Amino acid sequence: MTDELGFSRSDLLAALARRDISRSLATARWCAGRGWPVHPLAPGRKTPAGNCAACRRPGHTHRGCTCPAEGRWCHGFRAATLDFARIEQWWGVHPAFGVGIACGPAGLVVVDVDAHARHLPDRDRLLPGISISDTVDLTGLANGFHTIGVLAALRGATSPAEDETTLRVRTPSGGLHVWYRAPNGLRWHSSTGSGGGRALAWQVDIRAHGGYIVAPGTVTRAGAYEPLPG
Repeated sequence: MTDELGFSRSDLLAALARRDISRSLATARWCAGRGWPVHPLAPGRKTPAGNCAACRRPGHTHRGCTCPAEGRWCHGFRAATLDFARIEQWWGVHPAFGVGIACGPAGLVVVDVDAHARHLPDRDRLLPGISISDTVDLTGLANGFHTIGVLAALRGATSPAEDETTLRVRTPSGGLHVWYRAPNGLRWHSSTGSGGGRALAWQVDIRAHGGYIVAPGTVTRAGAYEPLPG
């Protein structure tokens, strides 16, 4: 089981209200101060800032690359840092950057619930590895909030989407990120980018080791990632 994440929404909102620094720098500082390594996101987007020219060459990978050690943000979450001098260098010079958090080094497990308008798959694809009896009425099921609710009901548990004891962040698309700590140093793996068979449920992914999450307070062209009261 994961642990609830102690969180003060007022602390974050106070940090973002500071007028002497950019919102992105305030967010990056706030996250790093909680032990969450941060890396830049492309301006207005939720994807990592681009690599340098050398790292964009065909065949180049993060393995053996010296860019992160030399203070460059190449290779996304693999360049994430807690170094406040580097954070000042990155977001102080590039205030339009968003903020990503490397989930593995941060010890975070984030349930990523989507609410996209998509065609409902067959019932055997709604909860990978879990059968849903034909007696279960799926009328009205349309998004990740519903499938995580079905999974929770099958387990006799409360849906993470309704868990007010931990940090929950509303996404610009109407989805939700629910944040937990990985207990006792356990390594949870991200399902994003790993194929549908590893997802927690249809339209519900896990962001953990080997992935990143957009920091609360980050603003993209689509809107802001806003922490919810609770």
